[in-house]
Amino acid sequence: LCVALELKKKNMIARHLIDERARVLRAAAARIPGAAFAFAPEPWENATRADVHAVNVLFVAIVVWLLFTWRAAERAGSTHAGAWLVGAAAAFGVGIGAHPLVGLLAVGIAVWLFVVDRRFWRRWRLIVACAVVLAIGLVGPYALLWLRAISDPQPPLFYARPDTWDRFRYLVFAEQFTGLFREFRSPLSDLDIKLADVERVLAAQFVPPGWLVVAIGAAVVAARSLGTFAMLFLFVIANVLYSMNFRDGDIDRYYMPTVVVLSPLLGVGLAMIAAACARAMAEVARRLAPTRDARRRVAALAATLVLALGAGAPAASLVTGYEAHDESDNRDADAWVASVHALLPPNAVVVSWWSYSTALWHHRWVLGERPDLTIIDERDILDDGYRTMNNAIRAHFGRRPVYVVLPDWERRAVMARWELSTVNTLRGFTRLLLVEGPRS
Repeated sequence: LCVALELKKKNMIARHLIDERARVLRAAAARIPGAAFAFAPEPWENATRADVHAVNVLFVAIVVWLLFTWRAAERAGSTHAGAWLVGAAAAFGVGIGAHPLVGLLAVGIAVWLFVVDRRFWRRWRLIVACAVVLAIGLVGPYALLWLRAISDPQPPLFYARPDTWDRFRYLVFAEQFTGLFREFRSPLSDLDIKLADVERVLAAQFVPPGWLVVAIGAAVVAARSLGTFAMLFLFVIANVLYSMNFRDGDIDRYYMPTVVVLSPLLGVGLAMIAAACARAMAEVARRLAPTRDARRRVAALAATLVLALGAGAPAASLVTGYEAHDESDNRDADAWVASVHALLPPNAVVVSWWSYSTALWHHRWVLGERPDLTIIDERDILDDGYRTMNNAIRAHFGRRPVYVVLPDWERRAVMARWELSTVNTLRGFTRLLLVEGPRS
């Protein structure tokens, strides 16, 4: 749903950037970026799973669209133009509440305010209104989280249990991820390796001719409005610098805001090329075609061919990527859980981590299967006072059968303390291990 909404926003953003006069050309060229984004590998993959990054990029698209709409309203002399900026501030605040990655737009937004109005700092009423709705949008989701945490009934899945200030702060400021920020101490170190990773991720999103057209679109935008180019450039630089230094295990999805920002430039480039080809063919037809209508038809045909070729990029992505992204028959998680349930004795404890706990939780709490099981996630280890996976095992060993699914970062510590034996579940997954006893 989020990706579908983003597709519409890409069309609307592209309409603000495409400056060609022909309405049909503008409308047709503006539709291509949305399809190109939707069928790019990373957005497509995120559209098939429950992932907050799909919501994150939706807010990015909404904010960018509202900023461009604000400029258009200011140019048109609308007396209510500021309402669009207030809306952008609200979306920006709520977006940060959903995922802090949206906050990387801040520098580009600050520049954009003065691109649209050099005396923006004098518009104190608009500034105050934006600040208020930004604060409400930012604080609102966290306030709701706090109220839900301290109110009954307690949710069956209570991530981080933010019912005390320490736990609330831990969740809001993502303190469990502090170890992933080590690279920010020297963000430009190993730059060749980091840039190679950036190239790997972004190059996969569009076919090479698509990126060439994006570059042409960027040049066109820079020539027409350097301020617009500067804002988009700052959006991209902030996102790339952050993503190439953040040590997340699935870092590719963090680059999606860059794809959001750059995909409308595909429409800009295509519109410019189509218009140039149409003018060239009209000039040639002037010597050959006897009437003005004939020359117009020749020019329209040339523009149509260019746009058709441009539409071939997302069409090719759809054809070549469909099988890889088709999850309609993917029952791997269900099959793994079924194999685990078949082997676990009554009243067993499974100490796991989020990739596997999620599937176990779904079958336990949503489908109501195996209510006798206790599933202790890596997050629960902290919330329930165990502190370490070893302590969680020790708390239940001897009283209940204990099984573990070990993440790489816990493997050495756990295997040094406990005798473990492999339980034969489905192949291709992290091993389910039975805790036999402490090592002597």
